[in-house]
Amino acid sequence: MAGMEDQTGTAAAGPRRSRRRLLAGAAAGLGVLTAEALARPAPASAADGDPVILGQLNTETGGTSITNSTSGATAFDCTAIGSGNAVVGNSETGDGVQGFTNSGNGVTGESVSGRGVYGQSGNTGSSFGSISNGVHDSATGVGVLGENADGGTAVGGISTTSDGVGGTSTSGTGAHGVSSTGIGVLGECPSGTGVRATGKTALSVQGPTVFSRSGTLTVAAGASSATKTGVTLTAASLVLATLQQDRAGVWVRSAVPNVAASSFTVHLSKAVSASTGVAWFILN
Repeated sequence: MAGMEDQTGTAAAGPRRSRRRLLAGAAAGLGVLTAEALARPAPASAADGDPVILGQLNTETGGTSITNSTSGATAFDCTAIGSGNAVVGNSETGDGVQGFTNSGNGVTGESVSGRGVYGQSGNTGSSFGSISNGVHDSATGVGVLGENADGGTAVGGISTTSDGVGGTSTSGTGAHGVSSTGIGVLGECPSGTGVRATGKTALSVQGPTVFSRSGTLTVAAGASSATKTGVTLTAASLVLATLQQDRAGVWVRSAVPNVAASSFTVHLSKAVSASTGVAWFILN
């Protein structure tokens, strides 16, 4: 009997140890699965009515609105470190980003050293090709306004080979510049043409005109010629001259340029009895 009890006890103990090992193995496997699940990022599952999941792609079928009821407080603030974009707006056919306000700025952009606002668009069907549009629905409004509060340039245009600033109008003014006391429109080019006018009427001027290469030259009494120095000339320059007083029998015989000496000499038909003024104008 004693031997039988030993054999029975031994046989019974074997299955108990086997079950313990199975339970321990199952617990270990569950721990591994749990650790793997925690290590993997959860799939994006936010839907309408769910909170936004950070670091995931959130989808919705309705719009999301955030309202801050505190006056003067920011409703939504995003910050990106380095060269990342703080806010990105995308739309297939509508506006990527819209800004509305009753009395302030619809959209404001500020930059310490870059562009405050940068806009780039594909082909808009405009005569300027790919552009960014500024639109105003009032005849007295302005589509695009540039303002510099510190006295610098309000609107700047840069292009390597085409127009820095272009203006087009069907029946109005292509480009209009207004200044209270300064210069309405200024064109500069160190080696090319500062301002070029083409059209049925290439240039229409209302009011006095001032040319840097024009003026008056005085022929002293008893002399028949006078020389003007310090005038920039080229081989194509034309010097025009006319008397400013009526001197009997006296006329301008010639106006001879000296390109190398940057001067020209006006010769009269004879010596004048009194000091006589000669107006001059240079073309080319």
